[in-house]
Amino acid sequence: MADWIYERDGDVYAPSEWAGSPWSAEMQHGGPVNALFARSVEQAGQESGLQVARLTVDLFRPVPVRPLRLGHRAIRQGRRLAALDLELRDPDSDEVLTRASAVLLKPTAELSPSWGQGDSSPSRHDDLPKVEFMPRAYRNTTPPGFHWSLELRAAAEGDELTWIHTPLDLVRGEPTTPLQRMAAVADLTFGLSGRMLFARRRASPEVARVAFINTDTTIYLERPPVGDWFAFRPGLLTDRDGVGLADVELLDEHGRLGRSLQALLANPGNPGGG
Repeated sequence: MADWIYERDGDVYAPSEWAGSPWSAEMQHGGPVNALFARSVEQAGQESGLQVARLTVDLFRPVPVRPLRLGHRAIRQGRRLAALDLELRDPDSDEVLTRASAVLLKPTAELSPSWGQGDSSPSRHDDLPKVEFMPRAYRNTTPPGFHWSLELRAAAEGDELTWIHTPLDLVRGEPTTPLQRMAAVADLTFGLSGRMLFARRRASPEVARVAFINTDTTIYLERPPVGDWFAFRPGLLTDRDGVGLADVELLDEHGRLGRSLQALLANPGNPGGG
């Protein structure tokens, strides 16, 4: 398999096998989709001098494993604030496959922080043992895809952080930025936070009797991310009447950088559905 997820031709991105999901050989994983939108938003920020403060990706239907056309338009473009709408479309039919929105803000470098800054020196990922993302027996029953690339490190107990990384490049022949890597792994907000709660005995396996899917990912950023390893700290995982919310704190090697949230929908018997 290649070491990149998409090959770019203008505004069309053709997926490699790494774009796939464990649910179906025909369905893209949400992580690469998040990263494509992050790439587009990041480029808009570089052109305007604004900083990405929020990215929301709506996964209202499965994204097929076929080429995607990526586009964005400014809903508002000001000196201090921009709001963008983004879409991934089928290049042949022009059908909208999924969409996103983003807010970019103007940083003021000379202002000192007014509020608490969270962790200043989180545990280092290279000091922690490797953790298997999915059991090998289960992995061998799934189609290849982004989930095969994920690397995890976590302390057995005590430390609530789990570090996650993908070594893949997003676009062939193009360096992958920290924002793009962070957006890719943020798709695991629900899946990884649930696993962390089970591992730390803060949740009973009985609560997993009903499968849930995330219908979106919203990332709030206090500052640009750094590096290529990112940590999750579970904040909230809850549901009522089949509708729920997952919320994690996001960290990099310099400490807290923001939060990632996902809306959840009960999906018994069909965890890969939309």
